[in-house]
Amino acid sequence: MNIELNNLKQHKTTDRVYILASGPSVLDITKKQWKNISKYNTIGFNHWYAHDFEPTFYDLSYFTHDNHFDSPENDMLIQALSKCKNSKFIVNYSNKEKYKTQLSKIDHTFIHINHFDFIGDNFDYLDKSEIGNHATYWSDNLFTHFNVKKGSLKPNDNFFFKSRGQLFTSLQLAHYLGYKDIRFIGVDLTSENKFQDLINSAPLSSRSVGKGGEVMQDRINALNDAKNPNESHSTAQGTKDKDYMPIHKLIALYKDKYLYEEGIKLTTSNSNSLLVEAGIDYLNILENMKIPKITFCIPSKSNLRYLKACIPSIRKNAYRNDHEIIVFVDQDEDGTIKWLDEVKNQYDVQYYVNPKLGKELFGIGRAYDFCVMHSNTDIFMIFHADMMLGKNADLHAYNRLKPKTVVCSTRVEPPIHPNAGEKILMDFGSWPEEFKEKEFDKYVNSQLEETKTTEGIFAPWMMYKNEFVEILGGHDPIMHSCREDSDIFNRMLLADFKFIQPWNSLVYHLTGRGAGSFDGDKERHEQWKKDMSNSTLEFIRKWGTNVNHTPLMKPIVHPVYKKSVIINNSNPQLEAILEPWFNGGDGIIVEVDAKTFTQQDFQYIQQLSEILAESVFLEEDMGEQFEVGNLKLTINNIETYENKLIKWKKE
Repeated sequence: MNIELNNLKQHKTTDRVYILASGPSVLDITKKQWKNISKYNTIGFNHWYAHDFEPTFYDLSYFTHDNHFDSPENDMLIQALSKCKNSKFIVNYSNKEKYKTQLSKIDHTFIHINHFDFIGDNFDYLDKSEIGNHATYWSDNLFTHFNVKKGSLKPNDNFFFKSRGQLFTSLQLAHYLGYKDIRFIGVDLTSENKFQDLINSAPLSSRSVGKGGEVMQDRINALNDAKNPNESHSTAQGTKDKDYMPIHKLIALYKDKYLYEEGIKLTTSNSNSLLVEAGIDYLNILENMKIPKITFCIPSKSNLRYLKACIPSIRKNAYRNDHEIIVFVDQDEDGTIKWLDEVKNQYDVQYYVNPKLGKELFGIGRAYDFCVMHSNTDIFMIFHADMMLGKNADLHAYNRLKPKTVVCSTRVEPPIHPNAGEKILMDFGSWPEEFKEKEFDKYVNSQLEETKTTEGIFAPWMMYKNEFVEILGGHDPIMHSCREDSDIFNRMLLADFKFIQPWNSLVYHLTGRGAGSFDGDKERHEQWKKDMSNSTLEFIRKWGTNVNHTPLMKPIVHPVYKKSVIINNSNPQLEAILEPWFNGGDGIIVEVDAKTFTQQDFQYIQQLSEILAESVFLEEDMGEQFEVGNLKLTINNIETYENKLIKWKKE
């Protein structure tokens, strides 16, 4: 039966897939291991039929009607069809008529293959954004015809790509079908040898040159064209006629550009494979995907009712069940310490108490830093007490983590506050006691295959501890209990960190409950408003602007100038209003008159950094005075110093 390509995904039954290649290491796999592998989906290709294991999918899309086989016994497609009757076959469209009779008996899908090459001797330094831009053959016309941007190698419903052999196409097939855990078996690449060489029943056409494979002239040609025929597989090196990109480096680029961006894990089961050298992780055949221990850093201000939901959710839903959890108790008016002491062994929780408990707040920024510094892991995750972790949120966040990245899980929140697209509004309860856990779990499961990412940054966020300490120096304690996140996000942006928000890494957030901003306690709410006001003023003093970000929560940082204000006919009220917006510098002097000062003038002052950044000043303008509304601006210099704010240093 002919299966349409987009319907092929319906036959994917597991999230893990094994791609079965022909390296000798295939024969190291035991019968017991094959039995366990059979619980997952598999993709075989080319002469895989020489093995007893029948794959879920059989990829023969590279095999075309003009490939020359001397007899049916050597014909890949005929042999595969006869020995793997239960597989779903992926066949090159050009074979539709030639093998019409044979294909009518099995499930099959036709696809087109677009050939491309990498040319030149500089591929070791090729930027991943260039992948595909050096395509040759008839690919240019295809890109144009199907309105696909040249350079994009992501498989689509119109065609897949082929370069350096069938393996690359089979990898794209696994990607297209939506697998999140892709594993190579038998991709050795260290020689031309194949497992078929050691199987007497394997046709000569399936073997390596010197072991019978010389009946295939194409195989001899490929071997003779290899620059170093005896060093590695011919596809893993350049050629004498063109500098094709070696297959292991091509796969590594594909992983970095596409699989990584979608949180897809690619591994190899052979620790000696050239893939490992190229940056593909080794993972034992049946081993679960590995992620390192992570420390969840959770400050608490009398947050017992929230911690009782938060901490169990981490232990229940984290991919790894032995992550560190560190709680810093900054305030305890509800028995938080007593409860933590009771459950510390049950949930394997470490907790620390503010040394000035009841007298002075440590502040959320300092509390986070304390947790980070007391962690024993290379990676940490900033987490709020009023959040509940969704299934495998740690895994899906970690799969996007790289040096100089900060990964932010996506918040699911009750519809209390507006949504600009940076979160998901769904009502699974507004209070921890009302949490609809089963419904939330069901929703999370429905989103695990989501590939969407945005550039938002908000708690919970994950990064490397050493980068946090060495590049950023931690949170700025002057923000105390509010705006500390906006401050450090600005600094991350200036330090060239990349923000990644995967939409399959989910938490349920009770939105401001833990901080006291919306917890129903009037006295606590008033204190939160006071803290927010004070911290906002400190933020303005530091950055010269209010908090700015895109609707999706990516920070916007304007240049920071040295600027002072002169107030004519001054009064205490105006001085207090304008004070935070000026840092005493002499680069920009703003003169205002209290008698003529308007709300519009105040808006100009609030937007001054942006106005100056968008203006063009020449050398001869220095020292000149300009008017903006009722303001008089003297521009002495336009030097900025925002990059000096990246790392917080104790005075």
